[in-house]
Amino acid sequence: MSRHPRRRSRAAGTRARVLAGAGALAVAVALLPALGRAADGDGPLGLPALGLTDASWLDTEHVRSELLGGARDCTRAYRYSSRADARMLSGTLLGADLSPVAALSGVTTQHTGAPGTSAVATPSTAPAVGPDAHAAPLSVTALSGVASGQAASVVVLPAAGQEAALLHQTAYAASDGEARSAAGAVTDTGAVRTTSTTVGPDGSLPGPAVVDLAGLAPGVSSLAGLKLQVGALSSTAMLDGCLRDETGAAPVRDYRVAGLRLRLASPAVVAARQSAVTATSTATSAVRGLESQLVSSIKAISGLSGSLTTVTVHVDLAAAVDPLLNARLGEGSEVVVDLGRGVVEVDLERLLSGRGGLNGRAPGTELVLDQLLLDQVTARVDTLLTQWATSLQTAVDAALRAARVVVDVRLLGLPLLALDATVAQVVAGTAQVQLVGAIPLGSLVPANVASLVTVIVRDGLQSGLFGPTGAVATLGTTVRASLPPVTAAASTALSGLRSAISLVVNDRRDAGGVHDVAALRITALAGFVQPTALRLATSSVGPVVELP
Repeated sequence: MSRHPRRRSRAAGTRARVLAGAGALAVAVALLPALGRAADGDGPLGLPALGLTDASWLDTEHVRSELLGGARDCTRAYRYSSRADARMLSGTLLGADLSPVAALSGVTTQHTGAPGTSAVATPSTAPAVGPDAHAAPLSVTALSGVASGQAASVVVLPAAGQEAALLHQTAYAASDGEARSAAGAVTDTGAVRTTSTTVGPDGSLPGPAVVDLAGLAPGVSSLAGLKLQVGALSSTAMLDGCLRDETGAAPVRDYRVAGLRLRLASPAVVAARQSAVTATSTATSAVRGLESQLVSSIKAISGLSGSLTTVTVHVDLAAAVDPLLNARLGEGSEVVVDLGRGVVEVDLERLLSGRGGLNGRAPGTELVLDQLLLDQVTARVDTLLTQWATSLQTAVDAALRAARVVVDVRLLGLPLLALDATVAQVVAGTAQVQLVGAIPLGSLVPANVASLVTVIVRDGLQSGLFGPTGAVATLGTTVRASLPPVTAAASTALSGLRSAISLVVNDRRDAGGVHDVAALRITALAGFVQPTALRLATSSVGPVVELP
């Protein structure tokens, strides 16, 4: 059925134009989650939520000729043929052209401009979300079968059952010359939500795709274990043919990348963590060995060789370091070392914040990780790990100083000497071994035996636990020796990324009257047998042609 325009007030039309033109990105973010529901007045980015009403996405702008004062009647329907397209994923993947993949075709809305007709959608199953507008969710099985199934492991899409309300591809094409499209993954609050099975520490969910960068560049060993987590993406494209013909106005395009994070799964991180576990076990063994040494030293005192002597240090070093073994070092900064998962993460949005960030960049901006940034990342990794090693030492040192040391010396079955204090007290000299029984007559035990044992225990604990070659220092030396490979692995992976992969935001193309924008383009650079050039969240408008 054809659509007959209705005249709206200048104020209403002006408000719609502001939302549609000047606030392209806000419209995309606010509009996508609102498909199929009425405005509820509580939208993202502080804007009112936009439903698909006659005043926002779907109607012609009947005030255009009033505002322009031009010769054309920009309110008249059936004056133009128009087209709009939206695709979440397009391009080539491992040499396979994604264009023929039906599940990745997105949605196309096309209007011939013929009187009495409405816009037609491709695929025909795409639901209408209003006059001349259609939407289609991205199929999560879209990559199955591409490149013999290999592609599905290189680009991981959201879990089944979650895509309908989260990954939108929408297109609107009207006979009055307006074409608009939007592609994106957002929720009502603008947060990322794409799966129901992988939840972050704060309950949030990852973005619409995880890209195995090593899989995109086969043979580049330096990229092993490196993946790119893509946060919520959105793009919009809008073209007003009548406005273009009246004033030469260009299409309005915008994009949004909510986050990009590199994740390097590194055996070196796993090894560093294991070194801490091993060093802690070694420190515990050293404590047990020290106990035996102290017993031997006490029994070497004249008259005590036949005594029943025990020295016990009550401490659980494994419990002391356990919270540090699964820590996320540097949480909230541009570099995070996740010890529990064996991963180094680099938040590109934070890293590039001093160079313009991810959004608001000029068309075709490549996110370049130059040597200065690489050095910044590796230096940060080194600092985090060094601080971690120090924290381990501090934890072990504190646990040992707080530990109870119990000394019990019995001679002829009777108590003679005793000590029950913290290691810290003994080392500080504020706790001494006490004579708790009488020295047997005729024995060779010296009268100052309590003082002698106090010195043996004090000096033994100080040296064996806290000295230059003691348990604490040895643990620190062992752990620090395992850290350089982690820094080297991060440097190698990022250097490989710089030479093999290109990341471009605000990727735009103009050809044959078609104008598009992709929020992100990922390209495997020249030299690969199976080339890859992926475009994510692409919105396209045109051709929009005035009919004779």
